[in-house]
Amino acid sequence: MIPAVIVRTLKEQPVIIALIAVFVLFSILFPDRFLSFLNFKTILRQFITLTLFAMGPSIVVVTGSLDLSYVGIWMLGGILVWLCMPVFGLLSIFVILLLGVTTGFVIGVIQTKAKIPSFILTLSLLVTYWGLTALLSGGYPRPVRGYGFITTRLIPYIPTTLLWSIPIIAAAIFIMKCTKIGTYLYAIGSNEEGAQLAGINVDKYKILAFTLSGLFTGIGSMILFQHLGGSTPVELNLNTVVWPLVAIVLGGTPLMGGSGGPQRTILGAFTFCVFYRGVYISPLHPYSVQLLVGLLLIVSIIVSARGLKSVTIT
Repeated sequence: MIPAVIVRTLKEQPVIIALIAVFVLFSILFPDRFLSFLNFKTILRQFITLTLFAMGPSIVVVTGSLDLSYVGIWMLGGILVWLCMPVFGLLSIFVILLLGVTTGFVIGVIQTKAKIPSFILTLSLLVTYWGLTALLSGGYPRPVRGYGFITTRLIPYIPTTLLWSIPIIAAAIFIMKCTKIGTYLYAIGSNEEGAQLAGINVDKYKILAFTLSGLFTGIGSMILFQHLGGSTPVELNLNTVVWPLVAIVLGGTPLMGGSGGPQRTILGAFTFCVFYRGVYISPLHPYSVQLLVGLLLIVSIIVSARGLKSVTIT
């Protein structure tokens, strides 16, 4: 007899079942390659990257909006840090934090005042930042050096970037689960009109959600530069845009908002990385991977939408 608490948990978080199923499936099909130390190391590396990218946007998705600016902040922020490094040295790290916070705040103000759909607004800004990045970099990756302490290994076999990411993840979860800010953001995502009638300043907290997203993206970007080789990206990779959204939705945060959040995104990111690596090492054609990722996103959205009708996820 399965304990009721386990049944309830699996019902509220079907991604756990998906994770177990995917892990068992690929362990049986490709035991030597999938269960290797190298594969687990790669999964962990991808998990760190994906989680840092998805933390900020998951806060915005809770409110029922979308934020695609995280990739633009990462790209342009790296170039700005590279340009400022000769003058400000290690203090250049604050440039990308300032860029993230400013970008999030501006997006929030425009979205709430002009009522422009967040998807269109943030996508436009992403493309703009991409263009600025290419212009300022001359089209070549630029080294972001001086932050080697971020990747200096403190504990054997454990990536230091994982240790750096823990307080970032913890802060995001704390804000959403243990503060008035998080309570209000969930209320806005569940019923914006009802939240307004309850006395919540909806515009103020939406702006705050985008600002927090920019802040977490800025913090995560500095870690990712060292984690991914210490150079700035100049080409827009579709995977970098899509994967965090897959992780957010797969984890149980519906695009219509009102539930889920950063704590669910962690599980979604890990499940996605296990799934991706399993497909990647399979004999399937490389293009099939993108096809399956797209199908996974569609299925995640459908399951998430159906789940909202039967259970409240927080």
